[in-house]
Amino acid sequence: MYLKTKFITLFILIALYSCKTQSDKNTKVYQYATINALMEGGYDGELKMEELQEKGSFGIGTFNELDGEMIGLDNDFYQIKSDGKAYPVTKEQLTPFAVVTNFKSDKNYVSPKNLQLKNLYSLLDSLTPNNNIYFAYQIKAQFKTIKTRSVSKQIKPYPLMIDAVKKQSVFELQNTKGTLVGFRFPEYMKGLNVPGYHFHFIADDKISGGHVLDLSGTNFEISIDSISDFELKIPNNPEFNKLNLTKTKAEDLEKVEK
Repeated sequence: MYLKTKFITLFILIALYSCKTQSDKNTKVYQYATINALMEGGYDGELKMEELQEKGSFGIGTFNELDGEMIGLDNDFYQIKSDGKAYPVTKEQLTPFAVVTNFKSDKNYVSPKNLQLKNLYSLLDSLTPNNNIYFAYQIKAQFKTIKTRSVSKQIKPYPLMIDAVKKQSVFELQNTKGTLVGFRFPEYMKGLNVPGYHFHFIADDKISGGHVLDLSGTNFEISIDSISDFELKIPNNPEFNKLNLTKTKAEDLEKVEK
């Protein structure tokens, strides 16, 4: 009887541990505001970086007044300003739009081939064929070339983002090691986020980076986190509430992001 009771207790403990382990693998995407709001000039940040980092240690976004590109990796967050340089962020900085998660890889893949950006997308399509859930990607590589951009701080009255990026700073780095941080969102997320792939880059020396426009590289080390939970926080302020979030054109978003 003692052995039977002990066995049952052990079985329950193993079952509980298995459930906990499975639960630990389930990460969540946390997003502040919507991409349509950003497209329509919603650049006033309300959420502090300190609060954002409580929701995730890995992610991308922008800063108050559209002041540069955000990248978070291993809970270190950087602001890539319009000079192309990476600056560590402070807890008090504000964001009008960001997407983060606590990255937990459930698939890894290494490719020694030379890949262009379109080839990388095709490879990721094959590695993550499910088009209806969210994926986070952490990709290390040796980049022969990588083309990035950053947008400068905007002044009120804010222009639409399609106009703001006309004056973006573009950088072309060569022979650089670094990491891509990004997500792929399903087509049904139109209006909320960017459907498809969206990557930001940070060099290993943490000096340069930006929003990825193009690349060529080798020795890709790809880590993938598949995610089925999504949490959206909507700002509640007069500026956000007066935005028309139904009129953003898909072709404008394509021009802004690509």
